[in-house]
This record gives sequence, C-alpha cells and structure tokens, in this order.
Amino acid sequence: MPSLIETSRGLSILSFSRRGIVATLLLFATSPTNASTLNRVRQTKTLRCGINRETAEYSTSDDHGGREAFDADLCKAVAIAILGPNARTTLTNYPDDVTSMAALRAGKVDLLPTLTLDLKHSASAALTFSPPLLYDGIGFLVPITANLTHASDLSDKKICFLAETEVEVNLRTWFEKQHLKFLPFPFQEEGEMEAAYVTGNCAALAGNRTRVASTRVAFGPLAARYALLPEQISKDPLAAASRTDDPAFANIVRWVIEVLLNAEAAGLTQSAAAALLPPSRKAPLSSSRSAAEGSASPAQDPTLQILTGQTHEIGPSLGLDNAWAVHVIAAVGNYGEIYDRDLGDRSPLKLPRALNRLDTQGGLMVPLPLK
Repeated sequence: MPSLIETSRGLSILSFSRRGIVATLLLFATSPTNASTLNRVRQTKTLRCGINRETAEYSTSDDHGGREAFDADLCKAVAIAILGPNARTTLTNYPDDVTSMAALRAGKVDLLPTLTLDLKHSASAALTFSPPLLYDGIGFLVPITANLTHASDLSDKKICFLAETEVEVNLRTWFEKQHLKFLPFPFQEEGEMEAAYVTGNCAALAGNRTRVASTRVAFGPLAARYALLPEQISKDPLAAASRTDDPAFANIVRWVIEVLLNAEAAGLTQSAAAALLPPSRKAPLSSSRSAAEGSASPAQDPTLQILTGQTHEIGPSLGLDNAWAVHVIAAVGNYGEIYDRDLGDRSPLKLPRALNRLDTQGGLMVPLPLK
C-alpha cells in the first residue's frame, strides 16, 4: 500500500507510486510561489512596478527622497527588454519600504526598482536583489550665505534632521570619529523641520542626499539660496528587488542594469542607439552605422558589438532577442543619461553624481563584462 504524506500546504499526496509522482509534480507546477513573473509579464504585456516614495510621515526605517522618475525609467527599461519597444508599465506608489515590500511579496507588483540593500531587507527569504544601482547617503544642505564649504564647518552648529531614522545614528558616529561637536536638532514632522531650517534655527539640514535635494526643491523660489556640501558621510546602496520564485526574471533585471552601465562606459547614447534602429524597428540592426557618438564602430569595439546585437549572444542566455539592449538604450538612454535627466543637472533635484559615477570617473558603478 502506498503511504500518505502531509505536505506543507496541507494536501495529502501518494508516495512511492506513479500517482504520487504525478500529484507531486502538479502541486509544484500550480503553486503560487512557483508562478513565473516572467510568464505573467509576457501574458499581460505589462510590467508592474512599485514606486517607494518614502513619505516622511510614514517611513521611519529609510530616509530617501523622491526618485519616482529614476524608478520609472528603470521599470521601462526592464519592460522593453522583455516585451520590446511597445512595452507597457504600471506604477503603484507606496509610502514606505515596508508596504512596498509587502506588495511585492504578495504579487501585487513585479519589481521594486530601488530598495535599500542592507541586511534587514536582503535577509528576507522572499526577495532577491540586483547589485547596487544607486548610492545614496547622508549629506548636508546649507544656506549659501553661511559660507560653509565642508561638513567639518558644522562643528558646534545646530543640525536639523528627521528623528527615528538612521540619520541620527550616522551623524553621531561621524561627528565622534571626526572629533567634532555635534548639536542635534531632531524633528518628528518634516514640515516643522523645514520651517525651522528656512527661518535660520539650524545651520544645516541633514539627511540622505536624495531627501535633502527633494526638500530643497520643495522650497520653491527659495531653493536657490541653498547648496549641498560636497561630503557624503555614509553609503546607503539601493538595488532592484524582485521575488525569489523567478530567477530568470531577476537575471534579466540584473543585466538590464549592467547594459545601461556598459552603454555609458562604451559611449553608446540614446540618440546613437535610436539611429541604429530602422524605421519599423523590426528589421535587423544595421552594422554600417556608427554605434556611439565619438567612439568606435561595432566592428571594432567588442562591448558595442554585444550591445548592438551584432554577436547574437546577448539574447539567448537571457531568453530575449538579440536587439533588446539597443531597444532599451534607444528608449531610456544609458545610465549616465538617466541619472542626469532624473536626478542630476537636468532634473529639479540637481543632485551631484558623486559615488554614482562610473569607476573610471572615481565612482562606485562598475559595469560587469558582457561576455
């Protein structure tokens, strides 16, 4: 007689028999946790992304600022890689990391384009992360008229920040290590903190650079009176998060990011990539045109050959077509273009690239080889 085994889902299946093997296979094939994100995206022709706004009144574990445009471009890049130029995305806003992670685990969204990559988040058995794609960290916003040029100038001066975040811990640690006097001025509510700051009650506003840059934008006409000091006293990496039940999808997300970085390193811009695409965007890519402005042709540069699909190797290993990378770059640009447009000089945030420069420019962004 075959024996009965209780499974973790409360179902009984027969073991040591053909019927039991079939039942086991059906159980795992239909399990929600084994459902393919990639298949769902292809069936619905839509990628669903969660945008973590980290509203100050809700988010106490993170202190990042708004990066909705950056996240939207990353979401679009992944969608185009999977679905092609006509890909659709849906964006759902969440007030903090806790609710956005819960939505991802529950299958309400397919991807969180940026989530803090730390032990607390990455230890979750349900989530998998890409390598860091954006380095945030604590910086200082100061009045230009105060003539403060470095963080060391803030010794013995009041510093405003949001309480019950990691900001205070990092501030205390940094001031102690620098042997400087720390004068904290914590706030529970962002509006009160901003009012105290613009009325001169504290010498600097501290927080993750995306947060203080967003705060400066909120000052409206007064924004031009304030500047970010050059120092970033902590590293807070952000990465794309997806569910662990679909490693093929997670692998695509990872290599979309690597393609964006490689495109910048190789000089392949949005306009140059778009010029490679025929009007119908269906015919094979032309290998006779220049692939990058001021750089080598695909025939001469191995990275450009791969990015433009000339080697026919970038697609099969990921289950994608060979033109996906150039379609992505033509749609959103390379990493540097995305940063500049959404966070940097061409954006309202005017956030210096700092650690988010390529490694060849003194930053921490290191493109992995496309081979």
